[in-house]
Amino acid sequence: MKVEAGDNSMINLSVQQVLSLWAHGTVLRNLTGAAVAGIYRVAGKNMAPLEALVFGVGQTVLTLIISFSRILATL
Repeated sequence: MKVEAGDNSMINLSVQQVLSLWAHGTVLRNLTGAAVAGIYRVAGKNMAPLEALVFGVGQTVLTLIISFSRILATL
């Protein structure tokens, strides 16, 4: 497939770039989850399973929204 000079319809990311973006997202997700757990522990508050589920789902939804908006910004 031949791409002309002014055609921006193709996104060329190397495997290294894709893996790097994935790794940064994974590390950030784990750090924010650890931060929430640390704050709860320091505050001496117990976290109920339903509360942990709500935080986890909320964190995942926010991650998806931010990821989608970053993809849209490149188009």
